[in-house]
Amino acid sequence: MGPVSGFLWLAAAAVAIVCRFLPGAPEDHDVAFWALAAFTVGYSLACITRLIPWQKVSIRGHAVAVVLLQPLVALALFVTGGANAYLGPVLVLPMLYVAYFFPLRYAIGLGALEILTYASPIVLSDGPNGLLVHRTVSYAVAYAGLVATIQFLKRRLVEAEREQHHMARVDPLTGLANRRAFDEALACAFETGHVFTVLLIDIDLFKQINDRFGHTTGDRVLRELAAHTSAEVRTGDCLARIGGDEFALVAPGAGDDAAERLREALRDAGARVDAGDGPLNLTVVAAVHPVDGDDRATLLRTLDRRLHTVKDARETYLNVQDV
Repeated sequence: MGPVSGFLWLAAAAVAIVCRFLPGAPEDHDVAFWALAAFTVGYSLACITRLIPWQKVSIRGHAVAVVLLQPLVALALFVTGGANAYLGPVLVLPMLYVAYFFPLRYAIGLGALEILTYASPIVLSDGPNGLLVHRTVSYAVAYAGLVATIQFLKRRLVEAEREQHHMARVDPLTGLANRRAFDEALACAFETGHVFTVLLIDIDLFKQINDRFGHTTGDRVLRELAAHTSAEVRTGDCLARIGGDEFALVAPGAGDDAAERLREALRDAGARVDAGDGPLNLTVVAAVHPVDGDDRATLLRTLDRRLHTVKDARETYLNVQDV
């Protein structure tokens, strides 16, 4: 908000200075005009360069700043013509600023204050006010319409961004987290420095399910598995589909004992899924941080190695049984 505010103030100062040199510009308050112009340029540059750390200020603090700056705006109107101030139309800039950056509860109050500031030459000027009252009414109506429009568009934009953020992190078939969300959850788990477990879940013979019963059955199996396994995890755990038939779970705070319980619970959840000709079989392996790896690459290599070890052992066993 700070740099944007600075550029708007700088634009207003530039307009005032350019208009000052045009024929017919009022010259009655030159000292006040140039002092105000110098202050505005300095303040603008301080905002643009972040010399004033507006990024650290709360929205309430920004609102207070808008209130405190209104006397300067009123003075600017006074020295640039009063009721006929050539700077009057520039007040559309703070109107836009308030309408966009502030929530509605602030925008209404600040807008009312800006309308009063726009009308301030009625009180400050001794001469005739011309059509200032009429222009103030028009300004108020324009401000109300602008606030309503910008607030509506901003709400739509926020909702669209929220939906996009959700869709970018959710697997559309199962409704679980996707690979991106899993990666983010894993990164967060590492950042805490606390113990956590990562489990890798692989569906046994999933290709055969698709080949024998079709992809519709395969999709149903994935959805049912997602539903059953979701019931076994805690709030705060991240259960994700990270590949075609691969799922993963990040369980913060889970150590060796919890990892074993989760493995059993997930295998039992898989057994409750109808795979077409019997219960679904899962291969579930776990790795605990920091025992099995103190960085992402090591931990995931441990999981892959354990997964292949279990699958190779099972394949060897089945081959022996066939013989």
